[in-house]
Amino acid sequence: MLLLLVRTAFAFDGATVHAIDEGAPNSKSTPAGDAEFTLAEIPPIVPASEGHVSTTTNGVKFDVFFDHGRKSSAAIYAINTGRRQLVLTPEKHKTILEDLIRRKFTVIVADFRDKKLPGVELEKYVVRLTEDARAAADGVRSARGIKPGTTSATDTFAQDYFTLMPGFTVKRDVAWFHYSDIPEPFRKEIAAQLGKPFREEDGATPNTYDIIHPVYGPPVGVLTNYASDEKGREDFYATEKTYLAMAFAFKNLAIIHQQYFNDPAGGYPKGYGYYGDQFATSFIQHVKGNAASYHIDPRKICAFGHSKGSEVPGMLVNKLRNRPPFSQAKAKFKKLGLTETDTTLRSDFPALSTDIACAIFGAGVGNNELQSDKMQPWNDNPAANISPFFIYADHRADTRQYTRNVVAIAAAKGVTVETAEQESHTWPIGSAYKRASAFADRWLAPGY
Repeated sequence: MLLLLVRTAFAFDGATVHAIDEGAPNSKSTPAGDAEFTLAEIPPIVPASEGHVSTTTNGVKFDVFFDHGRKSSAAIYAINTGRRQLVLTPEKHKTILEDLIRRKFTVIVADFRDKKLPGVELEKYVVRLTEDARAAADGVRSARGIKPGTTSATDTFAQDYFTLMPGFTVKRDVAWFHYSDIPEPFRKEIAAQLGKPFREEDGATPNTYDIIHPVYGPPVGVLTNYASDEKGREDFYATEKTYLAMAFAFKNLAIIHQQYFNDPAGGYPKGYGYYGDQFATSFIQHVKGNAASYHIDPRKICAFGHSKGSEVPGMLVNKLRNRPPFSQAKAKFKKLGLTETDTTLRSDFPALSTDIACAIFGAGVGNNELQSDKMQPWNDNPAANISPFFIYADHRADTRQYTRNVVAIAAAKGVTVETAEQESHTWPIGSAYKRASAFADRWLAPGY
């Protein structure tokens, strides 16, 4: 079984990621049935910390716990939301929170005991929740561009506020791919075609992700969000388009935020245009290969991306992406004079399927992927080989038309597709959110 393939967790020492062997999936450390999602209530949690402040805003009680010293991330531990949650022993909840505090997070326990929000209203509340949590922590909005003299009583200088359900934690900057994973002949050829220098020392350049995942309990579904700044990681969790991903944390889903790969030769998207298909499928194989350590269900992965971040889910809906000719489509399009071996990215889990359960994305680069006969198996049993997807169009007339074209092709081929159009850029994808949320529920079956 897939969950027996890997049992690796990650511990952090600064920016370094260390692998820790946790033993077999049914080891005593995290037995399969030690926690369930229930409607039981969680009593107040008081982890050990050097500082603690408390306030109640908009019907939510905020307890902020922190150690002294500058912090650039914050975790909102949302308890008693009215949905099913992992009700652990007080010791286990405290262990999760104290680990975050030790790793220099500001921890904000947000108790919804007296605030009942039905259905999708809870997910949409994440916008207000983030702002209220920042105010409760006296948090300075961003670690960048802070004026001299700006202070915070809790030493919280963070743009990135992670919404966690009980029993979940967050790990930052997990490196899974390096520039050196692109075969050297391939890297040299990319550099030559782009007229950029090839430097061996660039091989250490990593691609990283942040992950919110349960520490205990049964495996959960996953939303992978492909988004960040092409010049490097930005503080993007508070931007409008990514609130969808943070809102989905309320569904008891694992959330993976993957940054754009900053190709040292071509940047994004030029370098990525040579190997993006293989990069996307290798990432899904990586997620599935580490499913056991993250307590995630590899059969329930939904890919999300907006604008240029929609390229990855646009590729991943093709279930044949890890097979020739699809996996080499981009490399061959560039007319490289190299063998297939020289243009194939290495995967640690090459035997694993790259199938995903569904995709949700905004019109953008993904439209190009979906409209291309070379990139999609429209003529090869598409109803079976294209995963269900939800696509929303933004307010630009041309993009909305491109989206209509994609939807028409998919529907005509028997592919499961749903869509919504936006009149303007409103939170987080306008009126499309409620329908996108229901779409994910049908395919991921989150544990409410």
